[in-house]
Amino acid sequence: MNPTAHWRREHGPDAEQVMAGIDGPTTVAAVFDNYQAMKDFVEELKAADLGISINISAPINEAQRCCRESDISRHSVEYSVGFRGRVDKLPDATTLQLSTMCGHGMVSANFAKKMLEWVKENRRTPEEAARYMARFCICGVFNIARAERILSEARLMNR
Repeated sequence: MNPTAHWRREHGPDAEQVMAGIDGPTTVAAVFDNYQAMKDFVEELKAADLGISINISAPINEAQRCCRESDISRHSVEYSVGFRGRVDKLPDATTLQLSTMCGHGMVSANFAKKMLEWVKENRRTPEEAARYMARFCICGVFNIARAERILSEARLMNR
């Protein structure tokens, strides 16, 4: 793919296209906008007994609850300890919330800030801006529903 491919992509998810594009060993990510959907999916994976590892990236209490309710033994925990060092050089917290959603850093802070400004100026809806940012996330873990909430809250605070 070249960089312009992100602008031509369809907005909606296409699970069949993702599966058809897998041609060897890899990792696959699924993003959920609510706890129940995540738990249901984890339980489906457990029932399928595929012999694969499942990583849940969620607030620790939600991940623990999901494991407990799905009767899965948790084997490890990874904590995010935040940012250290010259934090005065970092973008504002809202911009960071948006730009750090891609696990590979493909949503730049400047782009997130521009989308945030456009939403505040009513040049884009939170839904449009979230989908624009998600296009650049190559790992597929950019949470569109969360981004929409962040952008909506920022727009309300701007009034």
